[in-house]
Amino acid sequence: MKKNIYFNIILILFLFLSSNVFAGGKWYNFYEEGVDLVQSNNWSQAIVNFNKALKVKNKDVNKIKTYGMHFIKYFPHREKGICLYNLGRLEEAKRELQISLRQEYSSRAQEYLSKLVNGKMPVRTTVRKKPIKNIVKDIPNPNPVIVKDTQPSQVKLVGERMGIAVLPFQTKGLGVEMGEINIVEQMMTTFYNLNRFKLFERSQLESILEEQKLGMSGILDASTAAQIGKGIGVDAIVLGSITRSGNNIAIDVRLIDTETAEIITAQDEISNRTSIQGLKDMINQLATKIYQDLPLVEGYVIGINGDQLTLDMGTSKNVKKGMKCIIYREGQDIIHPITKKILGKQTDELGQVKLSEVYPEYSIGKVILTKEGMFEIGCKVITK
Repeated sequence: MKKNIYFNIILILFLFLSSNVFAGGKWYNFYEEGVDLVQSNNWSQAIVNFNKALKVKNKDVNKIKTYGMHFIKYFPHREKGICLYNLGRLEEAKRELQISLRQEYSSRAQEYLSKLVNGKMPVRTTVRKKPIKNIVKDIPNPNPVIVKDTQPSQVKLVGERMGIAVLPFQTKGLGVEMGEINIVEQMMTTFYNLNRFKLFERSQLESILEEQKLGMSGILDASTAAQIGKGIGVDAIVLGSITRSGNNIAIDVRLIDTETAEIITAQDEISNRTSIQGLKDMINQLATKIYQDLPLVEGYVIGINGDQLTLDMGTSKNVKKGMKCIIYREGQDIIHPITKKILGKQTDELGQVKLSEVYPEYSIGKVILTKEGMFEIGCKVITK
């Protein structure tokens, strides 16, 4: 009986220790060694180390306890993604960086994801003989890298982008020590730099709100916001609030469909950086999240049934119900008269559909606008 008890105790101890220590090391040792290998450009061996660390702790966090009162910044998904990027394994890199950003935002992960979105290829480097023994520090960047272009070379600019207007944010508890910041202007500037949306002029919007005598109390609900947006001819309205509680600031943002008053996407950010720059960074991050949640996606018409078109793009490409798509046909090549270089193709916009049903690999859209020509199977599609 005693032997069985001793055996069970030893087994429990073994299982406990094996969850934190294996192959002669601890998870944080593997992570820190991996970071050293990243600094010496030894990407393949670094991935091996990060995988070992991820087997025990599989979530990126800004602060994690290792032993005693010792804490580190722990971003194995991010660092693994950077290694994969430098090895040219771009799809795997994108997946790891997106996981990292979902678990814990960092400007370093955003920087490398931006490179992938913009089609930047890694510069090949050689492995240093002596790795540097300093751990990468995730110091907050006062000017985080934001995706500057939503139109990679393979995505055409056809028709108009989604039109949006940013309404004044509700603020609570910011205090005068935060200084002066025009939140609407900051959000619009970030959207402009993202080159994703068609923006409604802030000055014109302010005039309309003044004419209708609408203060913040009059535009907090989605239905009122949608009515305003519909009246000025935009597809969506940005509605948000900023709340400060102690040393924390929280921002909530919703993108409202002006036709249905339904939420297209909702994002939030929380930070303990109670400064103007911290607030700007949060707004930049929120705008980037909205951009990433509403990507530009290309596809084809693969079925026609009256005023309903079936498209070959679905949730696997982050397409959502309610999104609008432009249907177009490509025409003749546009040729430079001197160099004879083909610069692109002429495009004819045929109309627009609004997605009513979305499945993993395809979606169904109802025609909401027709311009010229007939819809045919094989016509091209791009999200608005």
